[in-house]
Amino acid sequence: MRKMKSGVILLALLLAAMAMVPVVSAGNQMPVLSSDVKTLQASQSPDTDMFAYLGIAKPALSAGPKWQTYASSKKEVDTLLGKAGKQKDVRNVIGYLDGTNEQVVLYSGNDGNFYALLQKEGAITITKVSSTVIGSKVEQSVDVYSSGITLDQNNRSVHTTRYELSRISLAGIGSSEFSTATVYSNHITRTDSWIWLGISRASLYTDGTFTYDYGNRILAINDNSNTYQALGFDQCQFTHSTRITGITGYIDSSVIWSVYTAMPPKHSVNAWISCNIYGSTNGNSATSDWVATGFGCFGIP
Repeated sequence: MRKMKSGVILLALLLAAMAMVPVVSAGNQMPVLSSDVKTLQASQSPDTDMFAYLGIAKPALSAGPKWQTYASSKKEVDTLLGKAGKQKDVRNVIGYLDGTNEQVVLYSGNDGNFYALLQKEGAITITKVSSTVIGSKVEQSVDVYSSGITLDQNNRSVHTTRYELSRISLAGIGSSEFSTATVYSNHITRTDSWIWLGISRASLYTDGTFTYDYGNRILAINDNSNTYQALGFDQCQFTHSTRITGITGYIDSSVIWSVYTAMPPKHSVNAWISCNIYGSTNGNSATSDWVATGFGCFGIP
């Protein structure tokens, strides 16, 4: 008798827990939280060719020495920075060029500016170089969640992606071998905002700058991803990382938020942005607001 009574109680608890999970209609096409961002990427549309979209002529593939990453030229770069006494002034090295009689280190300084270190005929000079914005665009989409049976405009996710394409040229640094050398960068910010009861409650900013030698390789990825959550909201999980797969660089991010009210559903976002060596970009996310129920970050998964 006791076993039967315990079984009835357990069944009642399970049914109650299921009742607290919001219904998501098939028409919403809202995926469940997944940690496998690669699967999400594979399902998306082809990359956007930024040069074609902005009406800018594509760069010619450069002849001669190619830009090298800091990882592949660390010894040479550190030696040159040491000779110049600039190690402490470097925020991150973008790339290295090794010519017949000249060597160049391109880096961003702690002051936010770009600099080119040129070694020529035994002498070292450092020149401030500018990053010129040559085009930008903004894309936005909205996903509306269901509230019971019908869609509810007060409960939605807004996705905004900003692209900014820039060029960094070495034309003015006094080099005879690398006066035409250029690198490009795409600054991409994807903002995924959770609108709950008509008010923006939390946002995930998947933010990064991809610097690349056109047609050759990704040189550096600067990841500045971050989050925002309003008062009464808690961040249960937040991760972000960079990776390079073949000719493409990625920034992946993931967050789960909770609300400090009685047994609310938790909201999650898996997002990513990318750029390849030909300047083509992309960005997307998968969201879910029925990850778990419970108080704050403690709940039933």
